[in-house]
Formats: sequence, structure tokens, C-alpha cells
Amino acid sequence: MLSAVLEYWYLSLVFVAVSVLTVFVVFKAYKASAQVGAERKKVIERLKYENRTRAAFANLTSELAQAAEVKALFYGVALNIQAGLEKESDMNAAFEKLTTPQQYIYALYYVLLDGSQKLSEFFKKNGKPLTPIAGEAVHLIFGCKAGELYNDEYAAFDGDNEDISLITAEILQKDQAFATFLEQTNANALAAGYIKKNLENFIRA
Repeated sequence: MLSAVLEYWYLSLVFVAVSVLTVFVVFKAYKASAQVGAERKKVIERLKYENRTRAAFANLTSELAQAAEVKALFYGVALNIQAGLEKESDMNAAFEKLTTPQQYIYALYYVLLDGSQKLSEFFKKNGKPLTPIAGEAVHLIFGCKAGELYNDEYAAFDGDNEDISLITAEILQKDQAFATFLEQTNANALAAGYIKKNLENFIRA
């Protein structure tokens, strides 16, 4: 028996290596599965929140707007605008028929949804007519600093603009600057304040 083990010692090494590899693969699979599960849970929770908030602000009144928590007001108004657009066969045409304040809040919602971590992701996922309107909204509601960062990335991702070309490192730098701005700013409060100042555009008859 001992002689057989000594003779085929390399088989033992192969067995150990395979065992280690199996444990590693199982661990990686478990970790990946847990990550997917966590992401799925996060998406489900977000959808539940959106459904509740949309329903809560389906019939906005002045009293409701003044009493609402700022994030709920902002999201509730934006989600109801979205629901109205989704009923139309041509969403772009329907978007252009919205009042300017309605366009601003809807566009701003997507800036935060898609671009709060990396503003460049917003430009990768969206195009005209949303992106230029979003720039106006960011500048007006969030201020000049955020507006300048937005305009720089907008120009970089604008296929019609051949004069501006940002390298990846510059885009990442502006992504970080915009994310930092949002961390230091109550964006939801600014958006909610804009809604309250233009309430006649959001109250449903």
C-alpha cells in the first residue's frame, strides 16, 4: 500500500489541487449567488417604494405637497409624469408637450436615478430630448457648479459635437465631482422646493 502511494504520489497532489479548486469554485459561486440575490432584493424594494409613492401622489394637492417628505414629493411627482408618458404611443412627442417645470422634474429624476454614482451612466442610458432638458434643470435647480459638470459631460457624449473630446480619466474625474456634489447637497429638497414653487404645473385637475 505504501509503495503504491509512493509510486503514485503525483496523483495525491492532483487530488489535493482538484479539491482546493472545487472549494474555490463553490465559494465563488456562493458569493456570486449572494450578490445577485442582494441586487434582486434591492430592485424589488425600489419597485415597491415606487409603486407606493406613485399611488400616494396620484392626486397631488397643495396640502399634500406642503406636508410631504421631500424625497417622496419629488419621486411621487416624477413617477406620475412617467406613468402618463408611458400611456402614449410616442413618448418623445408626449414629453415635448409637457410644461417646462414638468420636463425639468422628470429629467432630474432620471439624472439622479441613472447618474448619481456616475453621471456618465446617465448619458450612456439616455439621449435627446431628455439630456438637453436635464442640463437646464440641473443648472437651474442644483446651481452653476453642478450645471458646469453636467455640461462638460453632455458635450463629451454629444455625437453632434466634434469640438469636445474628453478622455476616460477626465470623465471619471467629473463623475466623481458630480457624485461628491450630490453627497454634499440635499438634491431631493432642491427638487421638492422647485415643485412647490411651480405647484400649478403638477396639481392634477
